[in-house]
Amino acid sequence: MNLPLMPQDKANHFIYGFVIYLLANILLTDLLSLIIVLIFALAKETYDYYRQGQVELLDVIYTISPALIILLFNLIK
Repeated sequence: MNLPLMPQDKANHFIYGFVIYLLANILLTDLLSLIIVLIFALAKETYDYYRQGQVELLDVIYTISPALIILLFNLIK
């Protein structure tokens, strides 16, 4: 059975989102940390738009995914 692989670019966004969330969560609440990750994700896509003329919504989704997963997990427990 072959598991689907995540493209390198999307994996990078996921990892960076996770690291940004963890660092922000040292001082901030879960929700504020998620907002910080979202700001970073949108800033990166804004940069890409002005540099390359394109925005990838999936990049934003992959960047905020780890923060959303942790936030939802903490809400459930």
